[in-house]
Amino acid sequence: MNAPARAIAARRPAGAGGKRRLLVAAAACLGLNGAAAGPARGQAAPTPRTASDLAWYADGWTAEVIAEIDQSYAGWDVEIGDGDNDGRTDILTSTTPDSRLYLFTLDGEDRSVRLLADQLAGPPPGMALGVRVVDLDGDGRREIIAGTGQEDGTPAMLHLLRADGSRLVSRPLCNLSAYTHGLATADLDGDGVQEIISAFCGGGEVVRYDADPQLRDVAARKVLHLSGSGEDAQLADVDNDGRLELLVVSAFREGQARVQIHELDAGGDPEPEPRLVLDGFDGRPCFYASITVGDIDNDGRNDLVVGWKREQAVNRATLLGYRIDHEAVPVYEFDRETADLDLAYFEKMMIIADADNDGRNELIVTTRGDGGSEGITSERLGHVYRYDVYPEGGTRKELLVDFSEEHVESSWPAVGDVDGDGLNEIILATGSGDRRLPGRSWLLLLRRP
Repeated sequence: MNAPARAIAARRPAGAGGKRRLLVAAAACLGLNGAAAGPARGQAAPTPRTASDLAWYADGWTAEVIAEIDQSYAGWDVEIGDGDNDGRTDILTSTTPDSRLYLFTLDGEDRSVRLLADQLAGPPPGMALGVRVVDLDGDGRREIIAGTGQEDGTPAMLHLLRADGSRLVSRPLCNLSAYTHGLATADLDGDGVQEIISAFCGGGEVVRYDADPQLRDVAARKVLHLSGSGEDAQLADVDNDGRLELLVVSAFREGQARVQIHELDAGGDPEPEPRLVLDGFDGRPCFYASITVGDIDNDGRNDLVVGWKREQAVNRATLLGYRIDHEAVPVYEFDRETADLDLAYFEKMMIIADADNDGRNELIVTTRGDGGSEGITSERLGHVYRYDVYPEGGTRKELLVDFSEEHVESSWPAVGDVDGDGLNEIILATGSGDRRLPGRSWLLLLRRP
């Protein structure tokens, strides 16, 4: 057993279940034009590593390293979609500290990578904090939207990369916050062009972007102002009434975390007052909340999953599944006050999907360990968990990946068919260390044959 494997075995949580084995698939260290990604600024070229140097994974799964990247965080967000409109599914990641956008394509044994954009947030350090692939104007060709995180404290930007290769940048005057959280899209006003809604970390602005039909201009206006930091914005039919609602998270304030569900008016704007508010669990106020929406119990209806963190400096997480109707009713407990989930922040780190191709959805959750950027202590766990709801009720938790803390302390997931074989895979973009500094990270593919 090599040294990284010994370190992993020593810190594997008791009761996680199942034997682990080393990743044995060969690693392909790809970069621009198929070459090594190159050294970080002022550093020697990184030594290529196989997947077995990075992690253990659960029995029944195979894995490979798609790329090694000269960024401390390979993807603060991961998106699966046809980003270049060539008919093939791609993987897009948004990095830090150089705020890049990468596009990876897997075609059989071939692997390719393109740098779509560099320094979206300006001179480093900065963050490309979110990325989406969506056909905004309904012409059959997809655009790429990306939001930034400004480490210098200036207002965040929205980038729209059009199918013709041109780019549109919006830095709305109605927003004073530096970090984009959420890129929710839908045709809210019925004009044939999808709008974008984002929340902003810091001041709590929630901004709606409206593009013209030619995607030559974007107008931005504030539609809500939260009492806390804007930690997420999602559009979903969370109550299964056939209409979209806007879900926003107001958090990062002691005892004031709130998940707000707003109805939309005829023009697609959120009503000023939320219809429902979740402000903690079991009568306990919380510091932070993370959300995802999907059919977790496979009954054909959407559910809301909330990850709660009670105190900023205490890394304990509670994951609950809610049925939303006239009220929010907790129906599933996936985890309670566990230390397995490290910092207990899960924005863009919880996905409901059929990741193992068994015909049933499950909840995939990855963990953050960059405690230095949050001013708190982290165990640098680098965990990836799968949670299931049994057909007869009850839940199950399984550790899928346990990264070596020498190389990885955080990861961000996406689930989809990235290689065109008709089966879903899990994509993991890793990160480690101070996000403001150079480093190296990896993009991994995990599949269940």
